[in-house]
Amino acid sequence: MNPIPMLRELLDAVPFKPFVLCLSDGRKLPVNHPDFLTISSKGRIFWEGETEDEFAMAMPFHVTGVEHAPRRRRKRAA
Repeated sequence: MNPIPMLRELLDAVPFKPFVLCLSDGRKLPVNHPDFLTISSKGRIFWEGETEDEFAMAMPFHVTGVEHAPRRRRKRAA
């Protein structure tokens, strides 16, 4: 199964719904915004986290699934 069409569909969804990309090595990469995940023309998957130190690259055959991202709680004003 090629996950690329499914990932492109998730990234293009309006409204965008955050998801978690699951990889064969056990990593779970949260995609909280469509800009966090890029798919190259050669099919490589590039992920960026919310900090400068969070970065990953994977080939499509390492994708084992996609999960719904847990909802983030908003901080209440004091």
